[in-house]
Amino acid sequence: MIKFFRKIRYDLMKQNKMSKYFKYAIGEILLVVMGILIALQINNWNERRKETNSGNQFLKNIQSDLEQDILLADSVLKINSQSFSIISSIDSIFHSQSYFEAEKYEQLFGVPDTLLFNIVFYRDPSFRSINSSYKSLIADGKSGLVKNRQLFQEIQQLYNENHERLSSTYEVIKNLEERIGWAYPIEKMRWSYADLKGAKDKKIFADLISLTEQKYWYALNLIRVKNRSQEVISLIDKELAQ
Repeated sequence: MIKFFRKIRYDLMKQNKMSKYFKYAIGEILLVVMGILIALQINNWNERRKETNSGNQFLKNIQSDLEQDILLADSVLKINSQSFSIISSIDSIFHSQSYFEAEKYEQLFGVPDTLLFNIVFYRDPSFRSINSSYKSLIADGKSGLVKNRQLFQEIQQLYNENHERLSSTYEVIKNLEERIGWAYPIEKMRWSYADLKGAKDKKIFADLISLTEQKYWYALNLIRVKNRSQEVISLIDKELAQ
């Protein structure tokens, strides 16, 4: 192709047709410029497409992580409910105080397993979010790949605020458990459900209720995180469907 254009220029010069030569040369320059602009446009389009694909992949990974988080939250809540059910079978504190909103969270109460009564002395497992995809997005400085900034803010709030609030609540539970462990080592090891029930009016029962209350607030925060995760999953679905 280059040889073809060169031959045309040579023939025009040879025939002393300089005006046509200059017109042709200008035309050729314009064609080259247009070719460069088109190539740049295609390259930019490819780059945007790659960024969109990368951003969508991050969203899919975060969505998958949140789905696993919901399953984990359900398993932790199931374990938490054992403590609430045992205490509630002895004392009606959760259902007698309106601020606990026990009627709103009936899933946290059930038939108590009296063989597992000593669970009230211990903290339950903590919720550990699967957040590797979000951390990778932030650590690699690629948050800009999520073009929907409102969606990114929702994701950021979930991981940075809701999860942090959950962690701080768990720290309170750990401290209370340690204090109860030091104060009542014999009871923790040797008591039966009947002993626990008979201690309703004693300080130890009041201390166990305090620990269980904190576990209850933790459970409510975990329910909020679970619900928020479901909302973010729906927002990601809408974004990916566009």
